[in-house]
Amino acid sequence: MNTRSQTSFAYKSLLILALFVAFVGCKSKKNIISTDGSVVSKTQEQLLDDALAAQIDYTTISGKVALELITGNQTSGMKVNSQIKLIKDKEIQLSLRAPFINSEVFRVNITPDSVYVIDRLSKKYAVESIHNLEKQKNIQFNYNNMQALFTNALFIPGKNTIEKKDYDSYTITMQGGLYYLLTSDRKGFQYHFSVDANDRVSSTKITSPDNNYALSWNYSDFVKESGFIYPSSMQASVNIKKKQVKLNMSYSSLEFNKSLTIDRSLPSKYEKVSILDILKNYIK
Repeated sequence: MNTRSQTSFAYKSLLILALFVAFVGCKSKKNIISTDGSVVSKTQEQLLDDALAAQIDYTTISGKVALELITGNQTSGMKVNSQIKLIKDKEIQLSLRAPFINSEVFRVNITPDSVYVIDRLSKKYAVESIHNLEKQKNIQFNYNNMQALFTNALFIPGKNTIEKKDYDSYTITMQGGLYYLLTSDRKGFQYHFSVDANDRVSSTKITSPDNNYALSWNYSDFVKESGFIYPSSMQASVNIKKKQVKLNMSYSSLEFNKSLTIDRSLPSKYEKVSILDILKNYIK
């Protein structure tokens, strides 16, 4: 993998990890939905129809999340509280809060066009165009793909939605009580999804052509609340050659379809830098 590809994957992985903390986490006090059962033989169209129908139907998602970031071979890591706001197809905001005082120390906003990052500890901020990043680094991964990660959904790299004509983009196998779906992008990165007997995505993994880079996470402990079924446990990890970062996540509350407003203001007195310049201070 050349330097540009390494930078592209590192950027994408670090950004997804910075945002991925925002959705859900460890075991909920609510009722866990049974995942027992065996997959039955289905046509490719039947499987994808059922998996897409099982996805969360929402307009907004918001809630509070406790995050633990673990680096290298450590067994525990830094713990912080955060808040998530997601307006479907429009914007995702993650706000990290300082313990005890509940004051914002770090914020990430993502729109279909741009990424905004504010680091209040270092008094720096960054704004980068998603379109320019896609063009310069040939990244085939857009806002809707990232949104799909937060909402436990299937996706095709670079596309906003999955249509009937896209079904053949997946190679599908059945093994060990799960369906496995595989697709790839123009850079040769492979996107692996597993779907359980209840038609829900149970894991997603992205791997580079040389297998030196991998971004993966697992969804489990599905709960039903207010008519919505979603995973209350997630574990995410990024492997870049011999370096590894893991995330354990737990939510205290999660609400759907509330009216939300999102603050996108930027501090005028902070230094403007690149997103990687900010993130590299926290993920080493």
